[in-house]
Amino acid sequence: MTVFIGWWQETGLALLKCASAALLSQLFSRPIASPTPRPIRGFSCTILVDFRTEDQDGMCNILQVQWTLIPTKPPQPWIACSGCSGLRAFQSSGKIRLNANGRKLDAWLIYKCLVCEKTWNRPIFGRQNVRDINPDTLAALQSNDPEWVRAEAFNLEPLKRKAQRVDEFDDYAIEKATLREAESWTKLVIDLATPIPTSIRLDRLLASELKISRSRLQKLNEDGFLQATSDRANAMRRHIKTGTVVIIDLSNEADREQSWKPLATSGPP
Repeated sequence: MTVFIGWWQETGLALLKCASAALLSQLFSRPIASPTPRPIRGFSCTILVDFRTEDQDGMCNILQVQWTLIPTKPPQPWIACSGCSGLRAFQSSGKIRLNANGRKLDAWLIYKCLVCEKTWNRPIFGRQNVRDINPDTLAALQSNDPEWVRAEAFNLEPLKRKAQRVDEFDDYAIEKATLREAESWTKLVIDLATPIPTSIRLDRLLASELKISRSRLQKLNEDGFLQATSDRANAMRRHIKTGTVVIIDLSNEADREQSWKPLATSGPP
């Protein structure tokens, strides 16, 4: 029996009861005597029921896009520079330093003073047994893998522990892709992804990419036309995280196809 559970539950239940009754009737009815044995026929019943949830109905009026943000300027720690004899901003050199002591390994990311280029080694880990290090991480450290090193340069926590001050930047590159587009869409859904942690706030990103003021964004949010789903409160004023979803109701915006769509998709209207 193939059953497609449907929206109309009462109709589906009625059909199921009918099918079950027919099956029981066939299984338990007294066989009619026959001089020639006949093969037993199996009972087959296919019930097709339309089941559309409210969420599925809601998918019929959306333009869904994905924005992937790639930060382009790593944070800069302020360290007491021995060459300048004062507090100076340092930036990542993109180089790793390793030191092995038997089976123990130390790793640092090398930074340089922006004024005199004096170096400072920011610890990644210390005295760690080689067997306890992820093989991919170990290979990246040994080869000075540019992508791994670049991602590590955006790791804020160790910088905040070591530096008296850390400068963060909003510089980023963005890739936009259309995931779904209904013929007569009225809601814009933006899925956000940040492979590398970024310091840009959600309200600043939306204002910049959609070319609207932050005061208007706030008004849309307060009136219930803009929602941001996140695992943190006050998501609009927080740094963007992968998994954040922004939903904007544009049913009252007559120019959504001409104005909003090109900005959301980076394509023609």
